[in-house]
Amino acid sequence: MKIRKAIGYDVQKQYEIEADFTLDRTQISEIVNGFFDKMEYKDRKKWILANVPEPNMVLVDNEADGEQPPFVYEKVQE
Repeated sequence: MKIRKAIGYDVQKQYEIEADFTLDRTQISEIVNGFFDKMEYKDRKKWILANVPEPNMVLVDNEADGEQPPFVYEKVQE
């Protein structure tokens, strides 16, 4: 994944100093897991329901065999 981010600011010239960089799958995974690991369960659920389209998320039943049943989204309560 290629990303461009500001890494500094030149006050005298009044512009951001940017860097282009590429993250590999391991780095992306570490960043995403770190993001979610800092959240409580209810905050994770709220974020996922608000930001992940329905076909891209299913609940997992670790005791079930075979395919998992479809997940029914609940409206997120603010």
